[in-house]
Amino acid sequence: MERGKTRITKNSYIDNLSEMQSALFILKCLSEGKNEEYLIQRFDNDEQLVRIWMNLLTELKLLMVNVVGEYVITNKGKDYLQKYNPHW
Repeated sequence: MERGKTRITKNSYIDNLSEMQSALFILKCLSEGKNEEYLIQRFDNDEQLVRIWMNLLTELKLLMVNVVGEYVITNKGKDYLQKYNPHW
């Protein structure tokens, strides 16, 4: 290991995702009925990161909060998901 560099190892699939893939992953999970806790766990318990993504996706009108406070994917979000990753 090079001097001054710290080696960080994580076992998560999420570690290998780009920013775009992270957004798509969140949309996909929410469209499948998965909840916030599931996403936080998948993002190595990084609640702040998940909330930042969810807030951004909400601002972009790809997600919305329903009357009981749950995040749900909008039609625009479904179109976005299908356009940028039709295999999901």
